[in-house]
Amino acid sequence: MALEAAILAAVLSVVDPGPAIEPPQAERTTANVEVETVDARDPLTLEIAYNADILSNVSGGKRRGTRYVDNLDIVASADLDDLFGIRRTTALVHAFHNNGGGFSADLFGDAQIVSGIETGTQITRLYQAWIEHRGEGDRWSVKAGLYDTNSEFDVLAASLLFVHGAFGMGTDFAQSGRNGPSTYPSTSLGVRGEWRVNDPLRVRVAVLDGTPNHPDRPRRMRLRLGKGEGALLITEVDATFGSVRLLAGAWGYTASSKHRFDEGVSAPEARRANSKGAYVRGEAQLAGTEKRGLRGFFRVGAADGRVNQFSSFYSGGFSWRGLIPSRTEDETGIALTYAGASRATRRLSRANIGEADRGEMVLELTHRFKLTGWLSAQPDMHYVVNPGLDPSLADALAVGMRVTASVAL
Repeated sequence: MALEAAILAAVLSVVDPGPAIEPPQAERTTANVEVETVDARDPLTLEIAYNADILSNVSGGKRRGTRYVDNLDIVASADLDDLFGIRRTTALVHAFHNNGGGFSADLFGDAQIVSGIETGTQITRLYQAWIEHRGEGDRWSVKAGLYDTNSEFDVLAASLLFVHGAFGMGTDFAQSGRNGPSTYPSTSLGVRGEWRVNDPLRVRVAVLDGTPNHPDRPRRMRLRLGKGEGALLITEVDATFGSVRLLAGAWGYTASSKHRFDEGVSAPEARRANSKGAYVRGEAQLAGTEKRGLRGFFRVGAADGRVNQFSSFYSGGFSWRGLIPSRTEDETGIALTYAGASRATRRLSRANIGEADRGEMVLELTHRFKLTGWLSAQPDMHYVVNPGLDPSLADALAVGMRVTASVAL
């Protein structure tokens, strides 16, 4: 403990503590609307949130046009201590319906998905259903059930403003697995443990089913363990020093996947490898306070290039609450993301079409108008460079609007 205290003191001596920065609330809807927290005064809450994205491709990509995607979330949370006397225990059930509209597949041709709520097919699904038990003084907790890893892993408050999917979970991690990791729109059964080493340092680990739902039947919900699907293992260190928060995580699958190049050229005996990766991300309050001020964020990630489309990922940006003096609850943001194609992806592209792009980059500009306590409107623009790593597609420009409405009962 003396060594830990010495290291902490050294870090704090060079970091301006500033206003404390808080991690994002774990209980959020699919478009990052925070859910009302349960406590003894209100042990049972119900949150209903509606999110709609309207985006138009005005140039480049696959074709011009406009599409509409909406998502309805219903989240119920309960304090089981107050309701049934189960000490320091809470539960949550979360379901959603998505209309299945598509932007990336239909219009832009990008690989990283311009809207974080896009599913590509109409879905009504139970999304999360878990119970969490906390130790004395909240020094540790265990959560078990149907669980979204991105509710607590690989997530920063400063990047939740943005519409693009890669500013939530990084593309290097989000692309992994046979049907993605356990996150929106397909989640799986798992167990998460978290330990608070000291005030600024937390460590969390999770073990989840390696293949959420059914890869070939996206509308079907399937909860199954075993059958050769393996497990997803993830661990993350979360450190907060005043106005700076840093995350470092690593993940991997116990079941192997086919080598991307071998599978792409239909090799008679495809090589196999275990998909794995790691990431570092951080955010800082650069000016003002959380309620009105400037935040910056970054993320760097890597994934096994033998089995994944992208082997490197970089993102960063800024969000400013109250930039317009008369609108202190509005938020303005600019962010950039780049996903670097893996060596296997480039080899496959050269074998098929004779050339290969090195990566896909997206710039997003957005501003969220807080119209009332329950309603917001968010004009948004994306510029996509090398959409889908397809040399035949010109860079795409997307403009549109996100509308969010939520009410807690």
